[in-house]
Amino acid sequence: MTDMPIYIHFIYSFIATIGFAIFLNGPKSTLLPSGLVGGIGWAVYYFIMTITSNEIMANFLAAILVSLASEILARKLKQPAIVFVIPGIILLVPGLGMYNTMLYLVQNDYTQAIAKGADVLFVGGAISMGVLIITALFKTMHIISIKKESTKL
Repeated sequence: MTDMPIYIHFIYSFIATIGFAIFLNGPKSTLLPSGLVGGIGWAVYYFIMTITSNEIMANFLAAILVSLASEILARKLKQPAIVFVIPGIILLVPGLGMYNTMLYLVQNDYTQAIAKGADVLFVGGAISMGVLIITALFKTMHIISIKKESTKL
């Protein structure tokens, strides 16, 4: 990690997330909220990494926060949550780890490739689980609220 202050990390990740949202054809009204989600997600990831150096936990907690913020913004702005989730988690994806895994395979360094590949899989699984848990929780809460409303009628 770099020695930049956390607010600089937030600013750069905010801009990068907006760039990804534009690239993914996100609605114009969602660009700034998407940037906010991505910036907060990366800032949380960076903060946890500086404290614990546990990449899996940092990605998991950052993905939970990105997904939670996305679900809340989706309801407030009347947009699908995916509009905020995808640009928000793209910064967390371990692209360098994937590249290094393939590099080690090409160089016939299978021990390093397996080690790095396993790390990448665990990080990807942590990101996926973070998004899945919050999405399932919100969907369950929505179903429960619909059932409560239907029993009142």
